[in-house]
Amino acid sequence: MMFRRRRDKGFTLIEALVALAVATLSVVGFYQALSQGAFMEQRAGWQAEQMLVATQVLDRVGVDIPVRNGLQDNGNSRGLDWTLTIADTGTADMALGPVRGGELLYIYVSVAAVQPEGNPLVLRGIRYAQTPL
Repeated sequence: MMFRRRRDKGFTLIEALVALAVATLSVVGFYQALSQGAFMEQRAGWQAEQMLVATQVLDRVGVDIPVRNGLQDNGNSRGLDWTLTIADTGTADMALGPVRGGELLYIYVSVAAVQPEGNPLVLRGIRYAQTPL
């Protein structure tokens, strides 16, 4: 008569290592998702700050910054450097159809990047050279 050996209940070393590897990959993936989300939130905050400064500068044009062709101005607001340029020619994507020469002025506000690898934010606007009344 043959006796069957009863198999021990429990996990083998290989099964335990596979379970540990799966758990490790899950934790690493979760950590990467959290860190990526935190970075995206920080970048969105930087871009919102740049947009706020650009909007504030553009709002000042015609109030305490004169609307004058060829004007270039620089400044610092909320810790960010900005550059304002007013020109009588726009970029190709700002084509408005038939416009008389000298009728419009194109305003460009560029706000420096907050982080070194970022791009500056550029906000553009169009104003009449003279108020049409």
